[in-house]
Amino acid sequence: LLAKSLEARPNLLKLLSMNHYDLEENCRFERLAELKRVYGEALSLVARCLRKFFPETGEEGIEAFIYSFFPFMFGIYPYTTVTDKQRRAMTAANVNYVYMSIYEITLKEAKLLLGIK
Repeated sequence: LLAKSLEARPNLLKLLSMNHYDLEENCRFERLAELKRVYGEALSLVARCLRKFFPETGEEGIEAFIYSFFPFMFGIYPYTTVTDKQRRAMTAANVNYVYMSIYEITLKEAKLLLGIK
């Protein structure tokens, strides 16, 4: 469900992949506080889901998941949304790159962090 949720939010992932530090530094304080409130809710909701569906993970595992998965989200967009020019450059450079959808890359990461095969 986490992978499906992010798949439905490519604009969020695109914004996260931009220069997030400058974006936050140069926005109005009220907007930044609202963003942080929603971010905090997202952290809490993911932790609640992990407690419910993966109780064996434990609090330490939940914290490890959150502080690995949320930074991972900042890089999803550039790895899943490739322009034709980027694709051609990868081919010209002989880079054997595996192209994945937002869902596929998110599912792989979540499973890896949860120890699911």
